[in-house]
Amino acid sequence: MSAVSPAAASAVAEHRRNLLIECILLFAVGYNLILAVINALAISISPSMAYAAELLAYGGCFVVGFLTVERRKLAIVMSGIGLIALVAFFRFVATMSIDPKFLRDAIIPFAFVLLGAAYTGSAPKLFLRMAVIIGLIAAFELAFPTVYGDVVNPKSYFVNTRGASEDSFWNEDSNLFVSATRPGDRNFLAGSGLPRASSIFIEPVTMGNYIIFFCAALLTFWRSYGPRRIALAIGTVLFLIVASDGRLAAGTCVLMLLMAPFLRRLDQRFAGVIFLLVILSAWLLVWVTRTTQYEDTTLGRIFFTVDSITHLSAASWLGLDMASAYRYFDSGISYFIASQSILTVLAFVLAYSFVLWMPSSNGQLFKNLFIFAFALSLLVSNGYFSVKTGALWWFTCGYLWQWKAMRSGLADDSPSPNPGIGRHVGTAGVA
Repeated sequence: MSAVSPAAASAVAEHRRNLLIECILLFAVGYNLILAVINALAISISPSMAYAAELLAYGGCFVVGFLTVERRKLAIVMSGIGLIALVAFFRFVATMSIDPKFLRDAIIPFAFVLLGAAYTGSAPKLFLRMAVIIGLIAAFELAFPTVYGDVVNPKSYFVNTRGASEDSFWNEDSNLFVSATRPGDRNFLAGSGLPRASSIFIEPVTMGNYIIFFCAALLTFWRSYGPRRIALAIGTVLFLIVASDGRLAAGTCVLMLLMAPFLRRLDQRFAGVIFLLVILSAWLLVWVTRTTQYEDTTLGRIFFTVDSITHLSAASWLGLDMASAYRYFDSGISYFIASQSILTVLAFVLAYSFVLWMPSSNGQLFKNLFIFAFALSLLVSNGYFSVKTGALWWFTCGYLWQWKAMRSGLADDSPSPNPGIGRHVGTAGVA
């Protein structure tokens, strides 16, 4: 029997590592579905069990990242974590309190950037497979909503693990999430009586956030797909928008499609400018529409954001009134400031613009699309701080941050226009 060559052994090890990374990512995005099924069919899931599952995903990210990612990038990530720890220490000294949820929010980007930077497989293929799976589960949910409700039972899961009240689930005849059925009619397929599909996310809001992510991934990686895969990807996006009745998702996807040619060419160092312009546009929109009160609509939530930021206390701006953050779930930017402090928000914007450097035009496009979608979402919700949403965006940032993926996973990509950075990245092969 001939001995296995070092090259073959290395290839096998790399394949297994990529498979492990894919499993960690899928678990982080879909662990709530697994726990919800166990909760519905076997044993009651407690909040501590849900938190333990989430911590397991973060642990996997850091272990794989520390063993794989190059030292220079590890040093950058650890410096960021050190800054977060330092801010948390000073806040603890000032307030004698600490909130683990806010630490978790800050750790998610570092964990999944590391995981993405360790991945050398084909992210375009991975994302398409994931989209098809999510689409199939959504189709089953629409076809058999009662069966999905009984097997997954989002109502019971959120009551047991998130402290939700059963009284908040207005539809007593459904076990689906509270916003899966509306007192009014659907925007798409009006009169059909269908619920809003949640698929593996078990609630529709995160499904909408996922659609925006997959649209951004498709706009970034479309050259890596053949005509049939492009058609499949576009069809999946359209189906998921209709299935989830995603108004914000549909609007954001259209905006990203229109802006993609410009954002591909826009120097990524202007990411912070994109962020600021989108946030400031809230004031302009409220002024133009003369909105003066809160309603549970997109425009009403934007008004709430403007009003909330205008009335933030000095302690909230400095992140010293952490309890106030829980009043701003419908205003992501207010939540971001109150939970982390304005200094941390500014540090994030600067680091994202100048430190997380993408060495290719695909990376530059995705980076600009992400900050645009993130800022837009902050006007109406804090959903992007959830691991179910954030994991995919930050994983892709990490993937595009490391040059090996550029060579093996992307098609027709070109080096970053910034001289002296990314010069080793040439035209990549087809995934």
